[in-house]
Amino acid sequence: MTHPRLPVDVTHTLAAVPFAIGAAIIVIGAILALFSGRHAGVAFAGHLGLGLEFLLAAGLLRLASTDQLEMLGLVAAVILTRRIIIIGLRYSVRAIG
Repeated sequence: MTHPRLPVDVTHTLAAVPFAIGAAIIVIGAILALFSGRHAGVAFAGHLGLGLEFLLAAGLLRLASTDQLEMLGLVAAVILTRRIIIIGLRYSVRAIG
């Protein structure tokens, strides 16, 4: 039995919104970090973490149009990579502060 899934065009269009928001947050964070002096890492870490959340949401929306089992592994890898980056950012912010 096959389950209905969303058309690829719909999911890619919907995924463009959180992708653009995430990219904008990261770029704005990088620009603000340039003017933060010695607290640039702390300023950028927050923006990067939030931007990665939006990028993950965009990726999950794109995956909604597929029904392949390999995509489950891809989602798990993306989530794991994001968690490792966030944990590393938290440790670096503690070391700086």
